[in-house]
Amino acid sequence: MLARYHGTVTDQYVPYIVPQEHGNKTDVRWMKLHNRKGSEVTFASTKPMNASASHYTAADFYGAKHTSDLDPRPEVHVNLDLAQRGLGTGSCGPDALPRYRILPGEYQFDFTVSPKV
Repeated sequence: MLARYHGTVTDQYVPYIVPQEHGNKTDVRWMKLHNRKGSEVTFASTKPMNASASHYTAADFYGAKHTSDLDPRPEVHVNLDLAQRGLGTGSCGPDALPRYRILPGEYQFDFTVSPKV
């Protein structure tokens, strides 16, 4: 459903049993982050993208065995991607269906970053 959604970066966190990335949104046209002081930044793409914002880095998740191993960072880490693979890796269950896999190849997309202070 095409709509405008909002929430805090902290609210995007999902305490999975094994720490892993979370909060990804698909088919994003734009994403705006702002703070209480009125500063903001908008990320926009010419075609739908995937986007997320977190108080953790990928390395934080990779190094944690349990959620108690994670300490949220004060800064926000933004991920913008053209696509993300569907769920399933075959390591502990079925692989993702073929239509949700990203095949090898050359991909590119563009986006703009518009800050406002």
